[in-house]
Amino acid sequence: MAKRFKFRFETMLRIRRQREDERKRIVAGRLREIRNLQNHMASLEKQIHDELRAIRIGRQPGTIDMQQIIRHRQWLGGLHKGVLEGQAKARFLEAELARERADLAEAAKQRRILEKLKERQWEQHRGEQDRVEALAADDLTTVRYVFDQQVGAS
Repeated sequence: MAKRFKFRFETMLRIRRQREDERKRIVAGRLREIRNLQNHMASLEKQIHDELRAIRIGRQPGTIDMQQIIRHRQWLGGLHKGVLEGQAKARFLEAELARERADLAEAAKQRRILEKLKERQWEQHRGEQDRVEALAADDLTTVRYVFDQQVGAS
């Protein structure tokens, strides 16, 4: 009966796979956060464009409503501030994403190391099993040869 292969570090490999999966979820969450921020900033840009159009329309000949112009300018200033804050946050999130991707790459590297070790040990085990089977076949052949010689001599 062939000895069953058992990888001593299977638990550690499972933990490293879980760690890598966790890092993948973190990176995916960060990408989702960046995408949401980009959507928000696109919305702010659209609002800025719409507000500038409203200001231009408000400048048509006739009476000038200073309160409305002030409100438009304040709103536009707030939108620009939001865009600047969004850009700063995007730079921060990109830096975090780079760090998290490096963590993911390291986790994948650690997992691959153990998988390679497992593969090598499996090949070694398989080679040992092949050697044992070959010895058993040689023994069987030798016994059969001796038996045939004794039967033939009788």
